[in-house]
Amino acid sequence: MNCTIDASVFVAAVRPEEDYHTVSRRFLHQARVEAVSALCPTLILPECAAAIARPTGDETLAEELVGLIEAYPGLHLVPLSPQLAHRAAQIAAAHHLRGADAVYIAVAEEFGASLITWDLEMLNRGSSVAQTMTPREWVETQQSNQQNGV
Repeated sequence: MNCTIDASVFVAAVRPEEDYHTVSRRFLHQARVEAVSALCPTLILPECAAAIARPTGDETLAEELVGLIEAYPGLHLVPLSPQLAHRAAQIAAAHHLRGADAVYIAVAEEFGASLITWDLEMLNRGSSVAQTMTPREWVETQQSNQQNGV
């Protein structure tokens, strides 16, 4: 299974005060154990760094998160080509999404990946373009599949 993992998942996984901290960590662990291929736009690196450094002022933690993402097993960083940027622009316009969110959805669509995110707009508005689910839904689906022998 291919997944496109949104920055919200990585950020929640490294910040214990985040609402979805525990389940984000569980998702990332299980995806690693199951050797899931994670296809993420290169945009994930500055997005995660900013999401940590801006509210906390902790440059070191931001850089550590970038390093953890780069070292994440099965991660493939997808550069924003002109074609991918154009498709993301179409998605942003058609589904009234933020530009960065549309990039993640375009990557998921291009690779037939499930978009894993905590962002409600991406979950709802992106679902007509690519499969979308929360980390919790993904974990529950995997557990159900294992119980049913799928």
